[in-house]
Amino acid sequence: MEDARGVVVSVDGNVATIRLNDPPSMNALSSSMAADLDDAVARLSASPEVRCLVVTGTGRGFSAGGDVQSFYDHRDDPHEIMEEILDGLHGAVSRLLEAPFPTIAAINGVVAGAGMGLAMATDLAVAVDTAVFTMAYTGIGVSPDGSSTFFLPRLVGSRRAMEMILTNSRLSASEALDLGLVNQVVAIDDFDAAVRSLAVKLAEGPTRAYVRARELVMQSFASDPRTQMASEAARIIAAGSTADFAEGVTAFIEKRPARFRGS
Repeated sequence: MEDARGVVVSVDGNVATIRLNDPPSMNALSSSMAADLDDAVARLSASPEVRCLVVTGTGRGFSAGGDVQSFYDHRDDPHEIMEEILDGLHGAVSRLLEAPFPTIAAINGVVAGAGMGLAMATDLAVAVDTAVFTMAYTGIGVSPDGSSTFFLPRLVGSRRAMEMILTNSRLSASEALDLGLVNQVVAIDDFDAAVRSLAVKLAEGPTRAYVRARELVMQSFASDPRTQMASEAARIIAAGSTADFAEGVTAFIEKRPARFRGS
């Protein structure tokens, strides 16, 4: 386990975990934490051992968003501190979207503001049943960041997205599940085991196929059917040269579980 100030990084088998680690602030993203987060995602993305990444928080919160205390401390001229936080946050989100493995948000509690953007940028999300979701931005007189305005309307629809942004309504975990913000809601006693089980399952899967699937889904929003089918064809043909494809079809014919290696 490696402690990099605001984040704790650990690797267990092929599953890596980044834990935001400032419980007193509900893991609010300071400039240093945002930079550490960006650096951690970059380093894990370069590791050949990692085949799934979990992002979570310490204590009662996933992340309360940007560090409002630092905004207050620099309220006479907040632009530099805002840019520092955004550099780290947007860098980390961009790396998550391009990660060479599937990613999971393990939402262990309160998630607000920039924490929402971070959670929505992962491939899958599992929430503890006590989690609370809110956008929060307009409550301090700013508009959203961290990819929120890209993902939120795609997940919940534009009308509901605007409602969440304008009113800062608080959603329960079950409401977030109903809206499509998360894939699964789990009781607190079962939360760690459920996240681990999902992460291990993904880490044992055809990693390159997962990444290609993410690329296709992401580009589909700006594509048309014929262009999308051309992209699908290119990627499935490319997959025909991978070891995981050979293993997958062989296992299917031999009627046994496939043993993917992520290559």
